[in-house]
Amino acid sequence: MTQAFSPNKHPMPRTARPLLTAMLLLSLAGLAPATPEKAAKFYEDALQRYEKGDLEGATIQLKNTIQQDNKMLAAHLLLGKVLLKVGELKGAEAAFEEALKQGVSRNEVAIPLGQLYLLLGERKKLLDELTVQSLLPALQPEVLTLRGTAYAMSGNITLATKSFSDAKALDPRSASPFIAEALMYLRAGERDKAKASASRATELGADKPAAWYTLGTVLYAMQDYKGSATAQEKALALDKKHIDARVGHAFALLSLGREKEASTDLALLKEWEVSDPRASYMRALLATRAGDAAAAKTNYAEAVDQIDALPPGLVAGDEPLMMAGALSHHALGNLEKAREYLRTILTLNPKHYVGQMLLASIAVQSKDFTLAVPILETMLRNNPDDTQALYMMGSIQLARKRYPQASELFERAAAKSNSADAVRELGFSQLGLGLDKQGLSNLEKAYAANPADTRSGVQLALTFARQGQSAKALQIAETIVKREPDNLTMINFLGNVRGRIGDKAGARAAFQQVLAKDPAFRPAGINLSWLDIEERRFDEARTRLTQMLTRMKDDPDVLFELGTLELRAGRPAEALRQWQKADDVQRQDPRPGLAMIDYYSSQRQVDKALETAKMLAGKQPSKFAVQLALGRAYLAAGESTNARLSLQEATRLAEFDADKQVAIGRMQLMAGGIDQASYNVQKALQAKPDDLQALVLQTEIEGRRGDAAKIDAALKTLQAKHPGTVPTLLTTGHVAFSRGQFAAAQLAYRAAMDKAPETSVVLLLVQAQIAGGETDKALQSLESWTKKRPDDKLSLRALAEVQLQAGKMDQARKSFAQVVALEPDNASTVAAYAALLQRLNDAGAVAAAEKAVKLAPNDAEVNDVMGWILLQRGDKEGGLRFLREARLRNPTSGEIRLHLAYALAKSGRKAEARDELAAAQSSPVKPQPAEELARARRELGL
Repeated sequence: MTQAFSPNKHPMPRTARPLLTAMLLLSLAGLAPATPEKAAKFYEDALQRYEKGDLEGATIQLKNTIQQDNKMLAAHLLLGKVLLKVGELKGAEAAFEEALKQGVSRNEVAIPLGQLYLLLGERKKLLDELTVQSLLPALQPEVLTLRGTAYAMSGNITLATKSFSDAKALDPRSASPFIAEALMYLRAGERDKAKASASRATELGADKPAAWYTLGTVLYAMQDYKGSATAQEKALALDKKHIDARVGHAFALLSLGREKEASTDLALLKEWEVSDPRASYMRALLATRAGDAAAAKTNYAEAVDQIDALPPGLVAGDEPLMMAGALSHHALGNLEKAREYLRTILTLNPKHYVGQMLLASIAVQSKDFTLAVPILETMLRNNPDDTQALYMMGSIQLARKRYPQASELFERAAAKSNSADAVRELGFSQLGLGLDKQGLSNLEKAYAANPADTRSGVQLALTFARQGQSAKALQIAETIVKREPDNLTMINFLGNVRGRIGDKAGARAAFQQVLAKDPAFRPAGINLSWLDIEERRFDEARTRLTQMLTRMKDDPDVLFELGTLELRAGRPAEALRQWQKADDVQRQDPRPGLAMIDYYSSQRQVDKALETAKMLAGKQPSKFAVQLALGRAYLAAGESTNARLSLQEATRLAEFDADKQVAIGRMQLMAGGIDQASYNVQKALQAKPDDLQALVLQTEIEGRRGDAAKIDAALKTLQAKHPGTVPTLLTTGHVAFSRGQFAAAQLAYRAAMDKAPETSVVLLLVQAQIAGGETDKALQSLESWTKKRPDDKLSLRALAEVQLQAGKMDQARKSFAQVVALEPDNASTVAAYAALLQRLNDAGAVAAAEKAVKLAPNDAEVNDVMGWILLQRGDKEGGLRFLREARLRNPTSGEIRLHLAYALAKSGRKAEARDELAAAQSSPVKPQPAEELARARRELGL
């Protein structure tokens, strides 16, 4: 016994299920036409039953609710919670996923869904879908703990430790991360650390049964059976039906020889109808000790059947389950099955003493003496400080051709070699690291030493062309072709060089020369088609590429070019079809997948872009462009943690390319990775010490950190290196604004606007004017700008909002009406217009809000506007319905929660209203203005 197992701590009695099914069928029969009002009544009854512990009744009423209104988010969410409590795990998962699909915020389901995934053994799914970014701060420690548990059960101790550490930092008084950490250490064989964590958990959570159960589990592993029994008794004193503690207590008593007392625990579990393989195993042990072979066999078989029926992912992460399975299979003579469980155990915990001993016993029985080899490999992989483990890991990496390690070995070899080939390879390596000067020097040395070395010549020509040294690039390419006039590859290469330096006519002549000699020469055909696409000669390119496919069906390069052609020709559906085919038939070229991601992103199809990026990264994880695209897709989907991980890998792959490092750094900053962004800047500045964008980013990073002296130093460097440029002026304005120096910020933004008259710069100037208390000036700026650009929707919207803020209601109404006329199908704009009309007590507010809801029925803010307007107009039930929807879709909004608190109080649900009001006060996005909270407390009597 070394770990908790609780897939069905309080399962519903089997006899209750047919009755429940019959009741559900009866309750759903003969219903009147469905209406939201009936659904609301069923839901309120279900909620009350749930609060009283009547889970079966709550389930029935929730089914009735969904029958009436399948779009009610609250019903799907509560159904998931009820089903999770009664042990209907798949049903709970379906309910939660439906809630998310319909728009419930992940804040509402994060913790129960994470617990559910662990119970189902779906650790990867938990890690992929449950991240702390965008979650409420109060939820983050528990979610980090769940993620740490998933990492630990997957064998990734490093990430698990980090997750637990992050959880403890966010909530130092929580026992949960210490509990999970203790079990992780126990699986890793670090029992002293496990005991320390478990003991700390009992100090922080003396009233938590799970803390005492965990300590008891650790003490049992340390063979302190008496201490284990005592700890489990403390857990049971807090919750006598804590299944894991009851099982742990029985194990401890058995080990102490107190078999009669252990039998009492096992009898209670049977009385409660708990199906637990560990209990079956202990009953088999007791039967064996009593000499009852038949009963022992029955119980061993029962244990095996229970374990084998569980999801493989769950069993693979639960050490006591696997040990019970291995021991039971061994007792029944199923040696191969026992071997499978033990291999899994030793994969997760190579120090597991009993597992090693049992596996050794099985190996002797089956005469499989080579079984020690994989065990040893696993042990070495899990102990990185061991000298043999380091050696073997290095060997495995070399056998798997791990490129970073291979590159390192190659650089060492090149440094010790005096041959032209070694110098050439050193040059390639240095170019890969971004050390162009040194790399070119070595390539020129190698080429001079051996002019017949085409590899050196080609790389030199390409590098010179990339750097804009056209004459040198062309000279080398022509020299190679003169030396090898019949080499079609080199003639095609010459065409590429001409194309790179802008000589399209020369490039076309070279490609046509190749095809005249060999019409089937594929690279030249693709290159010539690319030139046609660039010049919009679509029919010629399509004909050529289609003919090429007759020679080689499903050629990925040709399919990719066809996709590019079709997109340029305005046929996106056909472009996607060609790119998908190109991606399906190969696993080397990321271009088709990247093209699909770019297209979906351009169309704001975030889910499709992320799905495509994940699939591409699964096939081609070592490509820079792939990791960057994956990071961008994660960011667009709001998954910042996963974005940072992808960008971290992209950083490694980008090496010393300054532009790439700055691009990654900006994305890291967007994802909250300040230290990672700083590292990107340093790598960029190593390659280009005066790079403008790197210096701008460096200033922004110091601004995010808040160290005034470092901000000034970074800004001073930027201004000295790039005085008067638009990026420098904007950055200067940002720094002044952040310090409350609004006049200075205005000067900088105005100077930038003079050089780059753009809406984004005007809005920065207006923001500084408003912050400086000069609303009239801000209005003048916007009025002047919108007169010149009457169709600029962004500036018109800003004008309306500033007019509203200044109390100029009629003017704001007119400006908003202009924006609505320009974008009548923009739900956000229509909703804002409805809110303005409500403030003006205009009867058209409801109609405008209804239009906004029709345009965006799943938008939280739009639902909030609709609900708040209805509430203010006396429709309490309608208002409450829309405000519940809004809150479930965006629980981080204090404004929405404040509105819901009003609605609940008006409906007589004062306790729930208090909870919502408290949540509104602690929300990341607090209500504005703040005095609304004080007024709410007074009006609601809270």
